[in-house]
Amino acid sequence: MTGSTRVGPKGQDGIRTNETGRFAVVIPIGPGKDEALDTLDSVDQFCSEPHIVVLVDDCTQDGTYEALCAKKRPNWYILRNSQPLGVLRLVHTLSAAYRFVLANTECDLVLRLDQDALLIGPEVLSDAAVYASKNPLIGLFGVYAHDYDRPRSFTEHTRQINRELRWHRKLMGLAPAWEQLLFTAEKFGYRRGDNVFGGAYFITRGCLASMDRAGALTVPFNWHSSLMEDVYFSMAAVGAGHRLGHFAAPDGPLSLEWRGLPYPANECVRLGYKIVHSVDKGKNTDRQSNGNRTAREVFRELRTLSYLNSPRGE
Repeated sequence: MTGSTRVGPKGQDGIRTNETGRFAVVIPIGPGKDEALDTLDSVDQFCSEPHIVVLVDDCTQDGTYEALCAKKRPNWYILRNSQPLGVLRLVHTLSAAYRFVLANTECDLVLRLDQDALLIGPEVLSDAAVYASKNPLIGLFGVYAHDYDRPRSFTEHTRQINRELRWHRKLMGLAPAWEQLLFTAEKFGYRRGDNVFGGAYFITRGCLASMDRAGALTVPFNWHSSLMEDVYFSMAAVGAGHRLGHFAAPDGPLSLEWRGLPYPANECVRLGYKIVHSVDKGKNTDRQSNGNRTAREVFRELRTLSYLNSPRGE
């Protein structure tokens, strides 16, 4: 990352250290202020546990950053990349956020959430804390073993790793920065390409601290790779001595697709899922699938009804 600015709670520049609360929610932010604010509203509605929110704006130029600052809540921290880094450098954006959490908070569990993911049910942070306490060897968990209705395939990620490790790249000085991290991870049983899907996942403070000590959160800007962040951080977690875990459908609270939703919005809620991805494009997100409303509109209406029926809305 080439540098960032930050805005802390209540609008002041700088940060307030040692924030209380067990949880942090980290969201990388790209263009799209309405979607970003709606996703943040879902976090506010369904995360009743004390938590902070760390946003990293990717130097957006469409008014998103300004909208975030204008709507900022007391528990938000807003970081900003000094230049747009995009999807292929999401590793750098998230590394900055994770270092921030370690350096400036006491949070011991982090929810990493995409801008086009959405919370649709309550107490998922508490659910994740219970899972983490029962599985102390697992440092990163979410959609791992299988998707909601089929086995996951890591083949394409495996091929990419192998392509980036080819000998001629090393001769040209283009060996990926994660090469030694991979070899360490493989000694701990990591299989090339394995990953917890990046639309939403949880990562423990212990895992982040181990990755930081291993240098995995300080990624060179010229890292000679186009590896997706979920593959990188999954590799880094195992390389730092932790395991990957499944915390998703059919029995867990996450139900995620790479693009689109597993089911129409009302059905996702009826089935009891608590985090979904992705809500803005793809199957089951359009008006035809959701009674002439978009999936995001349906989720917003249901969220409003949930709020009105809760003690907070009385």
